[in-house]
Amino acid sequence: MPEPTNPAPTKGKAARNETRKAVATTANALSITTLVTMWLQPMLSGRPIGLAGPLAGVAFVVLQGFAHYVLRRVED
Repeated sequence: MPEPTNPAPTKGKAARNETRKAVATTANALSITTLVTMWLQPMLSGRPIGLAGPLAGVAFVVLQGFAHYVLRRVED
């Protein structure tokens, strides 16, 4: 009986690292955009919106934490 072949080759280390860096960059951009859109812009325009500031802070911290988690998994 012939051995089965792997039709989809696994990604190399460089490709995995680039994917991880792209995900971390996206999480970083989303965290900054969320903070500016939900907290900074309303504050500067003089129309703060209730819980939007604290919610923006929490979203910023969570997305930054996710970006750091992903970057810690980059292989040397």
